[in-house]
This record gives sequence, C-alpha cells and structure tokens, in this order.
Amino acid sequence: MKTRLMDFIHCPDCKGELNLTVIEQVNDEILTGEIICSSCNNKYPIIKAIPRFLDSIKSEEDLRKLYADSFGHQWTTYDWLRDVDEKEFFTITDLKKEDLENKIILDVGCGGGRFARCVSEYSKEFFGFDYSIAVEKAYELCKENPNAHFVQCDVNKHPFKPNMFDFVYSHGVLHHTPNTKKSFDNIPDLVKEGGYLYIAVFRKAFILLRLSDSFWRAILNKLPYNILDKVCEALSYLCYIPFPVFFKRFFWFSLQETKEIRKCCLFDWYAPKYHHEHTSREVMKWFTDAGYKDVKYIDAWPYCPEKRKYAVPGFWQSFRIGQLLGVIGKK
Repeated sequence: MKTRLMDFIHCPDCKGELNLTVIEQVNDEILTGEIICSSCNNKYPIIKAIPRFLDSIKSEEDLRKLYADSFGHQWTTYDWLRDVDEKEFFTITDLKKEDLENKIILDVGCGGGRFARCVSEYSKEFFGFDYSIAVEKAYELCKENPNAHFVQCDVNKHPFKPNMFDFVYSHGVLHHTPNTKKSFDNIPDLVKEGGYLYIAVFRKAFILLRLSDSFWRAILNKLPYNILDKVCEALSYLCYIPFPVFFKRFFWFSLQETKEIRKCCLFDWYAPKYHHEHTSREVMKWFTDAGYKDVKYIDAWPYCPEKRKYAVPGFWQSFRIGQLLGVIGKK
C-alpha cells in the first residue's frame, strides 16, 4: 500500500476520516500497518501490503481462512494470463490507450489482475479491489507499477470516496454477488462528473437453458475443489467434439485455446455460489436511473462481428448460455 491511497478512501461504515499507522515499510510501500477511523474507531489491518476492509479479517490467521474461497482458488491456481488480454479490454470497452492517459481508474472486482496489469500501465492512478484473496495475485502482477493500488473489500461495503474516478469498470463480477442490482448501486457515485462507467454481466438465456444449467451447477458447485478441478479438466476436452459451438448452446464449456485456460473458465462458470443473468435493456435502465447519459450496449465478447457489436440482443439471441453483455455510460 502507498500513502496516496488514503486520499481516496474513507470509513466504509460511517464515512469518517481514516488515519494510518505504519508498522513496516519498504521505500514507499507500506507492508504492514493499520487504518483507523477517527470517528467510529473501526480498525482495518494492512497485511502483505494490502488494506483489508472485511469484517472477517483482523489478522493473518483470519486471512488464511479465505484461501478456500472459489475465486481465490481460481485466480491463484490456474495459469490464465494471455497476451490478448490488453487487446480484449480495449475492444469490449470501446476505449483506446490514450483515453486512459492522466486518468484515475477503478477496477471493481479485479480478481487476479487480468485487466489490471494492462490498464494500470496507461493510467495516472489505478485502483483495484476484490472480495477474494485473488487481490494478492493482482498486487503481485502490478507491484512494479508505482501508480497501482489494491484493496480487499466487498463491493457492498467498500471504502472508496464518491466522485473520485474518471473511469470505473467491472467485468464479469457483479453477477456473482448475492444481488447484482444492489451491488451495481454502489458504483455509479464513484465516477466523476463527465467520467464513464462500464460493466459486463451475464446475459439472460432462454428459461429452459437456464433451468438445465442450474441443474448442473447445483451438482458441480457442491463438489470439493480438488474434485471439481478434475471435472473441469475432463470437461476441457469437450472443445474437440464435432460442432462444439452448437452443443455449447445447451451445456456450457470453454473453447479457449489452451487446456489451462479452459479449466479456469469452467471453474469460473460452475464453482461460484451466486450466478445471475440479466437482459441488456434491464442493465441499461440501471444506468439511466443512476443519471447516466449516452448509455450504450456493447457485446462483451471481444471477437463479436462489428455488424452486431452494438445491436441490443433480442429473443432469438437468448438461445445460448454463457453470453456476456456490456454497457457503458457517461455521468
């Protein structure tokens, strides 16, 4: 953690001013310490250079208990980094590198830092937070970037001040929280006037497909992770069956190039406790209700043909599971 982070956060409970106590510091990086609210006296530990704003974490012993979290397992177990990550980020957000220059950026649900490692290179200040232990992976990937800051917290109880960020994004995260809309409602106020907000969530599939998918999910996400790892490895070979794109419409599996990334994607699909799907118009209304303008749908598949990239999907597009929809708007 760097001391500059203190300018961007307040107490997640009472919104009071926070004070910093440093225990161990190397150069400008605070490795251990404590953040204390001057109003309600809440205390938040800094462990392994990351402030922990979760009520369940008060010590390293508490932290170790969270290593069993599914997203922590996902982002710290599989080799998921790809050379195309940067290209995909700019494709799905419709942004260019120069759009991030001298900008303050927030990644809501940064996971293991797949996009954070790319975006932080171009921004003036970059902030990422995640509920899971995967935030430590993101920190490691970005620790050479002096402008990168990471926090462990819940989107429904985060410490970030409003109106601080030029661009806030959340890709493939909010639908894995207990209530997608409630989680979304914690984000719009973070953006500065004139700034942009982008989110990507699962697009609602046809009801019979959702019921079938829910059946398999109910079985697989109850498996111990070591068993689910083996199941995901077996399912990773489904990409070799004849006409895999057709069958993927009915039972979700990954078509990524490497087995390791396919396993990671399969684990991401079947392991999470929560899984919600939404329509494009529903999510766009969230933006307009929050006061955003120029709200635009963007297909969140980075290789979507240009002719349908901005076309709001209709009923016939719901006959396939596992599709992401993206929406961007200006505050």
